[in-house]
Amino acid sequence: MEDHGLAELVELARKVVEQVGSERLEEELAQLGPRGASGEFRNLIFAGTGPKPEMVLDDSVSNYLEITANAEHWLFYDRPLTSQGLTWRHMLDWWPTTGAFASIAGEVDASDPTALGRTLYKRLFASVPVTSPPAQKLFITYCSRYGRPDGIDQPALIPEVHLHYDPYTRRERGGQGPLNRERMDFLLLLPNRVRIVIEVDGKHHYARQQASPAGQESWTAAPDLYSVMVAEDRALRLKGYEVYRFGGYELMQPEAEDVVSTFFDRLLADSDASPPPSTH
Repeated sequence: MEDHGLAELVELARKVVEQVGSERLEEELAQLGPRGASGEFRNLIFAGTGPKPEMVLDDSVSNYLEITANAEHWLFYDRPLTSQGLTWRHMLDWWPTTGAFASIAGEVDASDPTALGRTLYKRLFASVPVTSPPAQKLFITYCSRYGRPDGIDQPALIPEVHLHYDPYTRRERGGQGPLNRERMDFLLLLPNRVRIVIEVDGKHHYARQQASPAGQESWTAAPDLYSVMVAEDRALRLKGYEVYRFGGYELMQPEAEDVVSTFFDRLLADSDASPPPSTH
């Protein structure tokens, strides 16, 4: 077995499932998600700083996902997602293996979690739209949790999600097709496959800007835009996600940091996603 690469072993396992059948083996394979052009597994495509990635699904049976353009602007989490969720510790372990980190590897001590965390935080923050100060504030406020004594085991807040492949969610909720494309402002992957979507709503979610002869900003309520937003929420909930929305106005108020911190404290406590107590 040691002479075979992971991709080769997985392909063999897929053939076993197809020809013989094994529910347990099928579940293990499902955790790996779609494969990229070089054979790696890509459960998450996120934190874009440029044009959207162009993707094709070459093989609908084995979920062979090829990124044909703009991959250099995105991050790809290429490790199996387990029932433990995705924590900051997982992200720090993965980050030095990426091409994005390779370009700065000589500038940071990869053995220092604090230094490593700064570079990953900087890269993730770069993807949060500069045109959305409320989203930036939410991200900054949440990420301050990583500085706590138990911060490395906090759930990671994933920004600007372009794709989240969750085969368990699709199977359990009756989803169709092998590829699940979603656009999310932020995503938390908690223990026991709890999926939390956080959206930050600006005026453009429920109103349209109107031209004003005086050059002043004018917005008119747009029921059709609001309907699209709530329809997307329903679709996400039917797929097994929990959806929470913040208003942009709310996040720009003086008490916003306290509001956000309290929200996440309660959310993670209710979801039983708090790090285990220290044994030291």
